[in-house]
Amino acid sequence: MLPFLKWFIGSSASTGPKFLNFLVRSPWSTIDIVAEIKQPILFLSGLQDELVPPFHMQMLYDKAREHNDRCLFVDFPSGMHMDTWLSGGDRYWRTIQLFLEQYASEKQEIKLSHKVDGNNETFCTLKKMNVSHSEKITKRQGSALKMPKM
Repeated sequence: MLPFLKWFIGSSASTGPKFLNFLVRSPWSTIDIVAEIKQPILFLSGLQDELVPPFHMQMLYDKAREHNDRCLFVDFPSGMHMDTWLSGGDRYWRTIQLFLEQYASEKQEIKLSHKVDGNNETFCTLKKMNVSHSEKITKRQGSALKMPKM
């Protein structure tokens, strides 16, 4: 957040009148929506976040865990709203990497076909064995082109 905005936008813990908070409020009830998510969820919380208070992140995590056991909450003591990725350093990026390795490494295969014209079709198959062994194959007019690993 721009430093001068701290006087106009932020949590009750910060100084200033905060009369512009209504401009940055979300109309969605995230506490209700998060309970419906079935996919794995990674909560990365900056404990110095001036827009989303840490207790709100913890409430969202607790609600998600009631319905989904594939949730992970990690806090970063010096993280603010826009710099947690920076202040968290290697721990931030390693957390994301481990989360993706755990939940995105499941074997998946997606086949798509798209008719280009009456005679030619483009096929795309994405096979995902794990995060480091993804492969994309494109087939056009009977010939296969193997793309480098993604």
